[in-house]
Amino acid sequence: MAMYEDMANSHPSLKRGMVWCRTCSRPQRVDSAGALQNGWPKCCGYTMTIDSPEEQKRLAAKAS
Repeated sequence: MAMYEDMANSHPSLKRGMVWCRTCSRPQRVDSAGALQNGWPKCCGYTMTIDSPEEQKRLAAKAS
């Protein structure tokens, strides 16, 4: 699991250990290393994102 721990510690969004639902914005704590190995949690039928709601807004604004 050391490889997954290294990957989880390689980016601030993974390091914080939080994911959000893009549909309902529900936050959930996650073990990023475990999720990289076994899959990300789902909510509202979709895979949750490591981008916070604020980050999602910034990314959407950039795209338009």
